[in-house]
Amino acid sequence: MDRTFTEEDLQYNRSLKKAIFEVLLEKTETFYLHCMMHSRLSTGDRKFTEKEIKEGIIFVLGPYSYRKLSWDEKGISCEMNFGKWETVYIPYECIFRIFDKGGHFLMQFVTMDIDDDVFNDEEKESTNVIPLDFSKNKKKEKKEES
Repeated sequence: MDRTFTEEDLQYNRSLKKAIFEVLLEKTETFYLHCMMHSRLSTGDRKFTEKEIKEGIIFVLGPYSYRKLSWDEKGISCEMNFGKWETVYIPYECIFRIFDKGGHFLMQFVTMDIDDDVFNDEEKESTNVIPLDFSKNKKKEKKEES
């Protein structure tokens, strides 16, 4: 599916996933994030397998699977143990599914490999507006009125 996303789509996608993440973090002991590959998805020094690159990676968020958890409007940061502790960053737009351990809850989402910078660059390219300074004209008008 080739779809063009707007900045509003990106913000909505992020805010919805963030809200669901926060609720699950509060209400469940263990849940899973199935994430598709994304340019900002990072697992520290751990490399992705070929299968993960094609099908995505599932992160387990349980009582002992992470430490130093934090999140903001763009994504989730923590350390996870893959044989050794690695710094993980999960942008919300790469989250494909969220589900709980008991199988009572599953949500599937659209993923997007875009970032705010894309919209900022587009705005910069499309704003070829020359600023006009009318202050000189106002000074002339005032002098003529005197």
